[in-house]
Amino acid sequence: MVTQDTTAVTTIGPADTDPLFLLVVGGSVVATVPLPGAGRVVIGRSPECEVQVDDTSISRNHAVLHLDPPLRIVDTESANGTWVADRRIAANQPVEIQIDQAVRIGSVTIIIQRRRAITPQPHRLRTHEYFESRLEDECDRAERVGTSCSIVHVVGADLPTLRAAVSGLVADDDVIAAYAPEELELLLVGADRERTESVVRKIESALDGCGVTGRVGSALYPRDGRDPSVLAARSRGRAHGQMLALAPSDVVVCDERMTALHKLIAQVATADINVLLYGETGVGKEVFAEAIHRQSSRSAKPILKLNCAALSESLLESELFGHERGAFTGAVQAKPGLLEVAEGGVVFLDEVGELLPSIQAKLLRVLDERKVTRVGGITPRQLDVRIVSATNRDLDAEVRRGAFRLDLLYRLNAMSIIIPPLRERTSEIIPLASKFLHDMAAKFERPVPRLTDEAIALLCTYRWPGNIRELRNVIERALVVSTSSVIDVRDLPEDRMRVTLEVTAAASRHPGAPHEPAPAAAERQRILDALETCGGNQTHAADLLGISRRTLINKLDKFALPRPRKR
Repeated sequence: MVTQDTTAVTTIGPADTDPLFLLVVGGSVVATVPLPGAGRVVIGRSPECEVQVDDTSISRNHAVLHLDPPLRIVDTESANGTWVADRRIAANQPVEIQIDQAVRIGSVTIIIQRRRAITPQPHRLRTHEYFESRLEDECDRAERVGTSCSIVHVVGADLPTLRAAVSGLVADDDVIAAYAPEELELLLVGADRERTESVVRKIESALDGCGVTGRVGSALYPRDGRDPSVLAARSRGRAHGQMLALAPSDVVVCDERMTALHKLIAQVATADINVLLYGETGVGKEVFAEAIHRQSSRSAKPILKLNCAALSESLLESELFGHERGAFTGAVQAKPGLLEVAEGGVVFLDEVGELLPSIQAKLLRVLDERKVTRVGGITPRQLDVRIVSATNRDLDAEVRRGAFRLDLLYRLNAMSIIIPPLRERTSEIIPLASKFLHDMAAKFERPVPRLTDEAIALLCTYRWPGNIRELRNVIERALVVSTSSVIDVRDLPEDRMRVTLEVTAAASRHPGAPHEPAPAAAERQRILDALETCGGNQTHAADLLGISRRTLINKLDKFALPRPRKR
């Protein structure tokens, strides 16, 4: 009895359904031209030919390829002839040819090939931790060289569907990462506003084509912020339709310093003086500005907010002071500025330390005269607004180095309030985390998960460089990725957060003592140790040293230390 072998044979070559290409080789001409699956194609030197071959040996309409089976070629009375199997074929007489057979037209060789369709390899799907690291690097690079980048957050479907929606829309240098089971995040390296908006529109169209009701949010550096955690929060918040600022009900007060600070805010609010809020990114400066407005006599009037770092000089001037029709290209009609629109209310100037000198001078004049003149205008308008400013910079140091006007600082700083970072009020970390868990669980219609003891310990140990905003982002993501009734350390960005524990040990190697090296040498060594412990991550090293990232960079320049790359 003969047993028939039924093992399937897998072919690795091109199949009959794979597309046809015409390879053209001769002289200075080397080209690969895709061919249709059927019909006729004219080859010649004329631009009107489907396949144009720019060679003097080729006639204007040299030959015709017939692509319906069987493959044939016809010479159309060319000057230098068409050659098949080393013989010149007669004019206007079809001659059958084969796939991969060399045919000469004039002095050029053409070969019809059938190639396996190339399926583009999808971008590697990265982890959220890798995404955060790359985002930090790109923000740093954008700040140094004056470029931009953006984040796009996509929600509403499983990861394969979301990956299909973004397929072909990202460049080789871009990053795609999984934020959660039904959320994708994209880092568009070097992208400007136009490219970002184009990618968002195409993703939305792709999701619609798949029958998916997905949502897309984006954030652009530096328009929407310069801090990586701010950009990430804004892009995801927009994808979910969330308001980014904390509402009054989100304020948790457990720390004694914060209790005293809220009492001070209540007193300052009634005084109707300009207030300057100091604090790190994400610490809640905007919340305090809203509290001042809410408790003041101006609460019935608007509070308008402007991020001074998010706009170019010309746009910032127009947004702040307004402009007249024809003041510049694109000014088709007059527009009042924020200072006018907020008449009787409050103007909140976020990141005021980023103001350029020219804008500082104009703002100083407005505050002195209590009048504002629009760009391109000549008539000043009376002004009645209260200015609340915020910054994470040391403005006194900026004044000393000539980057900020002392007289403007006096006008803005009738009362200054320092908001302590979250790491200095650790008693509020768990109450805030619990509140975020309850709010987000209610939004997602899920039971409120419990924080394990290990997760609580890690949350309390971490130094929170992004402060309350970072805490909310971490808790929200933990809730999304958790599949159980508890949130454990595996649901948190554990690797990044545990760096704090390592640096504490590094700092303990340099206690104050009679034999301590000279202050400058000791400071230099502490910086080196922090960078070594953090694997070259400048943001984490700065946080662990208790200074801002910009201050760390200045100190690297001061001690002639090279800017490290993260490992």
